[in-house]
Amino acid sequence: MPSAASGLILIDMLIRPFYKVAVKFPIIGFFFLMIIYGSIGYMVLKSAYLSES
Repeated sequence: MPSAASGLILIDMLIRPFYKVAVKFPIIGFFFLMIIYGSIGYMVLKSAYLSES
C-alpha cells in the first residue's frame, strides 16, 4: 500500500533529472519545485474539503 514515503521517493525520482539545471539556474529550479509541491498541496487540500461535504 502506498504511503507518504513512497510519494517522496517518486517526487525525488522526478526531480533528480532536473538537478543539474537547478544547480546552474537556482531560480528556475526553485520555481519548478514550488510548482510541484504547490500542485500536490492543492490536490491534498481539495480532497480534504471535498470529503467534508
